[in-house]
Amino acid sequence: MKTLLIFLLALPPLAFADSIYEPGFVALKFNQWYIGQLEKDKPPVLNPDLMQEYVCAETITAIKKMYSGDSNDKDMPDADMFIKSQDWGEDWDQVTVLHSDFDAVCTNVYISFGKKQDHVVADCLVQEKGQWKIRSATLIK
Repeated sequence: MKTLLIFLLALPPLAFADSIYEPGFVALKFNQWYIGQLEKDKPPVLNPDLMQEYVCAETITAIKKMYSGDSNDKDMPDADMFIKSQDWGEDWDQVTVLHSDFDAVCTNVYISFGKKQDHVVADCLVQEKGQWKIRSATLIK
């Protein structure tokens, strides 16, 4: 299974155009990029337009609304909305797609962070204008 995943990740993005693996590829690339931004102390939620390649427009609009104005006037999340944690480990740049499934709402891609894979989120991906985009994330463990 790991050999298949390595092979699929080695292919150029266009090879995934009509593939069942495309939501997983998008989730993987997003989370690798996202952790990289956090490590540079540049949280993407503070500049949501940077996420347009990966995150659906509806979610970007909601993020902008959440972070507009005075945070004392509204409830703010305790954890980052995509990694579902306040902090991240040194090895969280090791992002792994565990598996995916779909339902009537979205395709869920299960992502683990770190070598031990003990922090797992499910990214809910939907198609927007023919491209897979992340709508939300849910903490699994």
